[in-house]
Amino acid sequence: MKRPLTYTDEKRGYTKMMKRSAIFVCCGMLAGNLLAHHAMEYIEMESYSTAKRGESVLHLHYDYMVDDKDNPDLDHWEFTPGISYGIGDRLMLDLHTHFAGFGIDHIVDEERATLEPNGPSPFMEAVAGSLQYRVIEDWLVDIAVVGTIEVPFSRAETILGCEDNVYAGMLILGKDFGEHSNITLNLGYEEEGDESDTSWALGVKTPISDDPHGIAAGIEVMGSFEDTADNWSILPGVYMPLGAENIVLKSGLEFGKADGATAMRANATLMYRF
Repeated sequence: MKRPLTYTDEKRGYTKMMKRSAIFVCCGMLAGNLLAHHAMEYIEMESYSTAKRGESVLHLHYDYMVDDKDNPDLDHWEFTPGISYGIGDRLMLDLHTHFAGFGIDHIVDEERATLEPNGPSPFMEAVAGSLQYRVIEDWLVDIAVVGTIEVPFSRAETILGCEDNVYAGMLILGKDFGEHSNITLNLGYEEEGDESDTSWALGVKTPISDDPHGIAAGIEVMGSFEDTADNWSILPGVYMPLGAENIVLKSGLEFGKADGATAMRANATLMYRF
């Protein structure tokens, strides 16, 4: 049976780096981006669209994340239920929480011995809230801003080392073109304790069926402005209405680098507007 790596292994330096990275990731970071679970258009990226005044959007997400393809003990998954509400035609509130499971190499040293070899049972990791405001519409580009705070629960603090809140801000620049096609740029800043990151993301989506309101395909390219070669990803995805325009299934596979390691993520998202 494979023995989990420890600090006495010959890979000591690499393991310490990956555990620091893993803690940063599991506390809300993924390849330099706070997961945009309330995004209306794309899978990972924020988009200009918001719920209308008085409208709600129920969103359910499942993500399976491979932080390092050579170390299955860094795999983790999240189930994320959330709801967005249109406070006004330009202002949207979002609340969501994370129910997650983590591999043993995400666990802090003090708790590791009691949880080996498989890691902890899944648990409620964190709760997050955000406000998005659409600043400018029908200009050269549409402009919106988002502010987000994510607060870890006590179990995440104990076994993952997530002792600090995550604060994030995002500038969204979007432009519709053609028939229901869109291009969007995100510029973001995140801070967790003494860790911070600035990131970017560029996405394009367009219908691929005869019906412009039907199935669409897109691609999202994301990265960090710091250590750019070691932190980037590409996420192709499909967006499928399920019998009505207000019910959409989104799914995609993300590939790239996270702190130099080959990383991957599979996502499935269901959104219902009412």
